[in-house]
Amino acid sequence: MLRRFYAQLPAFARPDHPIMRYLLLREGRRTSRGNQILRWLSIAFLIALLPLGGWIIATRFGTQPIETANRFDAIYLTLYWALIALQLLMRLVAMSATIGVIATEERQQTWDTLKITTDGALLTMKARWAAAFYRLLPVLIILTLARILFILIALYDLTTFQGKYIDILIGGTVPFGEPYLARDMAESIGVTSGIIITALGMTAALIAPFTALAFDAALGMLIGTLARTRLSSALGQSGLVVGRILITGWALWVGASALTLSPFGALNASFAGNAPSPTLGWLGVFFGIAEGDLGLTALHLPYVQRMWADYDYGIFIGLAFLGYVLLQALLANLIVGLAARRATRAH
Repeated sequence: MLRRFYAQLPAFARPDHPIMRYLLLREGRRTSRGNQILRWLSIAFLIALLPLGGWIIATRFGTQPIETANRFDAIYLTLYWALIALQLLMRLVAMSATIGVIATEERQQTWDTLKITTDGALLTMKARWAAAFYRLLPVLIILTLARILFILIALYDLTTFQGKYIDILIGGTVPFGEPYLARDMAESIGVTSGIIITALGMTAALIAPFTALAFDAALGMLIGTLARTRLSSALGQSGLVVGRILITGWALWVGASALTLSPFGALNASFAGNAPSPTLGWLGVFFGIAEGDLGLTALHLPYVQRMWADYDYGIFIGLAFLGYVLLQALLANLIVGLAARRATRAH
């Protein structure tokens, strides 16, 4: 099965590719058996700690119960903030892992050889980029399994109300909740559209961690072509880390406030007192999903209902999010190529 999976990957990303095999073997030599055991114990501890940390945040340190109409929705609320922290950590590690690629090769006196080899620099950069996925594979597995769990809960929710939950989601929304056609035809079109758009939004949320990792790793690599010394590399890494934390935090606040979901009462009240235009609100929700929680909001149907009902054409936010993650994947590939060209031209 693994061979079939690896066969779908680009040649440079396969474990049997010479450059990738060299990188993985070198990483293995640097990591002692004791460190490997410690790494896996840390991952196991992290898995056990995630529900506890999420429960503490969701219950305000145990002072308030988790109130949900569906008992399974409490799972989402318990894990949400823990997954946010894990996703942010993944993105920071991805940027940090690639920003020093050229500096490392230059210290080992292999970069000049790679530059004069046909496509050597490009393949090395792409292999280093793909190696970030192998390094962060346990985190990606956790994030993917959590999303699959949320999708299963959402599918269960869709069976409630005698299978009419999707009708409730669409009711009163623009454009599919309005009787712009004959009633029976309008309901049929609206339900079908709602099902397709919900499925596409879930698909986007499922692949978002992978495209986010790819983009941040590529961005770190591009910055690494400008930061050729240890000092400049450290400064560039610090700038990327701070920038990523600020962007994620801002996106979470904007998105949650646009849906009046902010856990910070004072900030939420301030936002409500200065209500944005419908367009800005729509963009705020999109920004929160795309750069804040990487689509977790799109997997919780009560939040999806708010998204669709509070903003005209809010039902298309999921489609916009899918387009965003696909664009992110395309840009990541282009940035890696640009970084490789810059690196080969640099002296």
